[in-house]
Amino acid sequence: MIPTQEQIEQLVADLNATTQREMIRIKLSLSNNLTLTDSKFGGMPYVPKGGSLPTSAEGKPLFMLAQINCEQLPENNIYPKKGLLQFWIAKDGYFGADFKNLCQNNTKKVLYFPEFSDNLPVEQIKELYEKAILSKEIGKNFIGQEYEIELPFDPNKSLALNFESTHESISLQDINFNKLIVEKWNETFPNKISGFWGLSKEILSIFYKFLSTGFGHKIGGYPDFAQEDPREVDDPHKILLLQINSEYNDDFSISWADGVANFFINPEDLAKCQFDDVMYYWGCT
Repeated sequence: MIPTQEQIEQLVADLNATTQREMIRIKLSLSNNLTLTDSKFGGMPYVPKGGSLPTSAEGKPLFMLAQINCEQLPENNIYPKKGLLQFWIAKDGYFGADFKNLCQNNTKKVLYFPEFSDNLPVEQIKELYEKAILSKEIGKNFIGQEYEIELPFDPNKSLALNFESTHESISLQDINFNKLIVEKWNETFPNKISGFWGLSKEILSIFYKFLSTGFGHKIGGYPDFAQEDPREVDDPHKILLLQINSEYNDDFSISWADGVANFFINPEDLAKCQFDDVMYYWGCT
């Protein structure tokens, strides 16, 4: 028996209802009026008094991809209630990712400041960061030609973050999607399946209308991937701490070579405000 469209729509509605997660949608705008401790992508970072800019083990500078002021978020049960969370990456051929060790803290760092009342003088931070930005990294392409490596964002531009509290159901790309949809299908229909992607194009087209893609800049919810989820089904890094998609317009651009970057964390670590085991991954088509 081939399920009707109405039956499939009901199955999807049930799946969406049972997999809903809290999510904070992020919209971006270029701004020159952000303070040192405002939420932002790119721009001038907060550095605590007596602190320094983060570097890799080799002493090369890292660059602030994102800064989230927890007190500026809408009411939520994802992030800490207070403090400042920063995401730093290296200027290298992989944008600071290590695809053999996704949780490393050498060319990627996630820093948390529970208090941020004291900071280095702004002019000192500006001088240090401008020096870092001017540093050049040279790579070689597949035929051996040298080129200057660039970041996926312009560190000189501050992007203001507008937050919207909402919810999201499981995305097509999430590692657990296939398992859940197969279980739901086999509980509902007599013709059993072993995998979602083996369904007919006609049936898949119905699913696509009602399932989340996971696309967009956000905190929480479910991920989007240009390729596939790097996690295993039982991976403890279940919380999407931050997702940044590629975006291009006349004011700014964020380019993961047309893809998306994701940061994941174990919910137990997040509850303890421990950010030394964050998984960082990005991919493109």
